[in-house]
Amino acid sequence: MKLWKRWLIVICSGLLVGVAVAVAYVMFLKYKNGGSNKGNDDQTGIMKSDVEDELKEDEASNSQDKARKDTSASSGGQRVVDVSNADLSALVDIIMPSVVAVQSIKEGSRNSYDSIEDYLYGYGTPQKTQSTASGFIIGQNGSELLLATNSHVVEGASSISVKFCEGTEMEAILKGNDATYDVAVLSVDASKLVESTLKNIRIATIGDSDALRVGDMTFAIGNSLGDGQSVTVGHISAKDRTITIQQKEMKLLQTDTVINNGNSGGPLVNVYGEVIGITNAKYATYSGNKVEGVCFAIPITEVVPIINELMNRAEIPASEVGYLGVGGKEVTESYAKAFNMPQGLYISSVEKNSPAYAAGIRQGDIITALNGRSIKNMDELKEVLSYIRYGTEVEVKYSTNEKDGYKEKTVKVVLGKLTDARSRK
Repeated sequence: MKLWKRWLIVICSGLLVGVAVAVAYVMFLKYKNGGSNKGNDDQTGIMKSDVEDELKEDEASNSQDKARKDTSASSGGQRVVDVSNADLSALVDIIMPSVVAVQSIKEGSRNSYDSIEDYLYGYGTPQKTQSTASGFIIGQNGSELLLATNSHVVEGASSISVKFCEGTEMEAILKGNDATYDVAVLSVDASKLVESTLKNIRIATIGDSDALRVGDMTFAIGNSLGDGQSVTVGHISAKDRTITIQQKEMKLLQTDTVINNGNSGGPLVNVYGEVIGITNAKYATYSGNKVEGVCFAIPITEVVPIINELMNRAEIPASEVGYLGVGGKEVTESYAKAFNMPQGLYISSVEKNSPAYAAGIRQGDIITALNGRSIKNMDELKEVLSYIRYGTEVEVKYSTNEKDGYKEKTVKVVLGKLTDARSRK
C-alpha cells in the first residue's frame, strides 16, 4: 500500500479514535454532571422514601395499635375512637349525644302560710328547691330509655326531667337508686321521643376503670352550672382515694379535670370515648385551705353490677320478696385490716332450714357479693333482696375461715318466701 494511503488510514483512525474519546469524554462529563444531579434527586428520593417508609411503618404500627385497642374488651363493647393524637372535637362529637342535663325538684320545709291555723297545723306551702345536674344514656329496654346519674341528684325528688343534646326535654322517672354508691337509674319513655331526637342520641360506651393509670387523660362532659353541656380536660390524679361524703366513706378516682356544680352525675371519659367514671364530688377547701383541681368520680367498673340491677329492677309486693335467712354486721375496712379478714357482711346467725343454710353458709362466714353486687352490711343485703322475687336463683359470694385463712366460695341459692313470721333477712 502506498505511503500516503497508510498515513490517511492512520489519520482517519486517529480522528475516529479522537471523536470516540471526545464523545466518551463528553458523555462521561454529562453523566458525571447529570449523575450528580440525579444523585441529589436520588438523595431527595431516598429521604422521601425514608419518610414514606417511616410513615408506612408508623401507619402500620398505628393500625396494629388501633386494631389492638378496637378489639380490647370493655363493658360497653368495642372502643369508639382514639384521640390521643387527634383533634379532641372528634371525642366530643361522639360522647356529647350520650349526655343529658338533669333537673330535679324537691319539696323542702313549709315556709309559706296563709293563716295561723296553717302554721299551727303545718298546712303551709312547701318550699321547692330546683337543682341541675347531668347524666348519660346507658341502655334501652323496650320502650324505656335508661340513663345513669348520681343518687344524691334525684333522691327524694317530686319531679325529674332530662334534656337531650339537641334540646328536647322529657319527663323522667326514678327507676332505682343506691345511696351507698351514689348511683341512680332514670327511665324515659322512648316511644314519646320524636324521630329527630332518636337520630341525634346514642348509648354511651362503658370502659374499664380498673385499667386506668395515674396520668391518663380524662374528659368531663356535663351541664356545668346549669348553662348547658360543656367539656373540661384533665388527668387521673390518683386511684382508690378514700373520702367521706355525707358521713359515708367512698373509694373514688381523683382527677384534676374541672368539675363544677351541674356536672354531678355526668360521665368522666377516657381517650377512647369510654365512660370510666361518674363525676360526683370536688374539694373547694381542705383543712381550711382553698384547693384547686381536686375532683372525684365513681369508678364505673365498681358500679356496673349495681347499674345493671337498677336497670332491670321492678317493684314487687312485700309478700313476694325473697329471703336468704341470715343476720349479721359489717366488717369495716379497719377491722378487716386488723384481723386479716375480707370486707363484707359477717354472718352472726343463720336460720335453720333457710336457703342460706341449705347452700352451706354458716355462722362466721362473710358474704361479700350477691349477683355480682358488693355487699357490706345488712342494709345493702335487704336493699338487693327487696327487688328479687322468692324462688329466684341468685349467686352468693362468701368467704369462710379455714386453717390457712379465709377462702372465697361461690354458691347458687334459691331464695325462699318471706312470711309475716320472719323479719326481712
